[in-house]
Amino acid sequence: MENKNLSILLTGASGFAGSHMLKCLLKNTTSHIFCPVTYRHGGSENRIKSIVSSEFTGRYTVFECDLAKENLNDFGFLSSVSLIINFASESHVDRSITEPRNFMSNNINLMINLLEFSRLKNRDLQFIHVSTDEVYGALDKSFSNTEWSRPHLPSNPYSASKSAQESLVVSYYKTFDLNISIINSTNILGEGQNQEKYIPKVIRKIINHEEINVDTDIYGALGSRKYVYAGDVANAVNLISKLQINSNNSESKRSLPERFHISGIDEISNLEIVEIISKILNIKAKINIYPSPRPGYDLRYELSSNKLRDLGWIESKPIIQRLKEIVEWTVSHPEWLNIDYDPKL
Repeated sequence: MENKNLSILLTGASGFAGSHMLKCLLKNTTSHIFCPVTYRHGGSENRIKSIVSSEFTGRYTVFECDLAKENLNDFGFLSSVSLIINFASESHVDRSITEPRNFMSNNINLMINLLEFSRLKNRDLQFIHVSTDEVYGALDKSFSNTEWSRPHLPSNPYSASKSAQESLVVSYYKTFDLNISIINSTNILGEGQNQEKYIPKVIRKIINHEEINVDTDIYGALGSRKYVYAGDVANAVNLISKLQINSNNSESKRSLPERFHISGIDEISNLEIVEIISKILNIKAKINIYPSPRPGYDLRYELSSNKLRDLGWIESKPIIQRLKEIVEWTVSHPEWLNIDYDPKL
């Protein structure tokens, strides 16, 4: 990956987690990064400029391409690609419930097209597919979840589409012998997240003195998540890409693709998130606690990240400190919340 003649295809670079991945690759590799975009699936034209330093402008190329509809083999400038990192997917659960057909179709078709590009180009091409803890469905605290230990039991069309993507990955790995890995991550937080997501939504509502709905299950139990910083996820993917290079020379073929879990240590309830952000902003939050109206609501997820941690990956900062920095960054970039806010007032 350090060869200047080789390049990386990074999908989802105009999205939240993908933009942090782009920043990481530019800082830690010498490769040129190609970034297909449409800006129709949660991507933002301004996100890369907000996250990535201007010093790297000549190191990446953003080009118009609908991954769910277009053949990547038609783009001749991708001939030097040695690594694919796939962050591209529709990811908003509520939208997957209101528009399941289009939502599922997009996520499945883009996966097929990426796998076909990899198959037709070069079987030694590295491919890292980034997925979610939600494919496993809800797990309570009595369950552990190490890599390949639990079946997929998705609860909504979004998590079902991510499960389908992983099934396609496994099938291409087994049938076409692709050099591919799967990463599952817990909830990701960071700068530049879409305002439909929970943390930026909470920031916006507190600033606007609006009521915040904190969901529970039908028995009144609060939902919780393990959070991990977007930059730390990117560092994990970068580490895994290097491990994948080293394992590519192995003569033994695994029956399943390599899988890694990325999980934060601290589990934080949705109510605690509101209370923490309220304290950071020094604005009292208006909180309304009631059972979630969302069908298929999962109370909590679980991933064990011991495998990755044993390889040397750790979070760069405690998640509470990261949350403070994210709130402060968001307040100083109010365009991400579509609000007019001056923290000095």
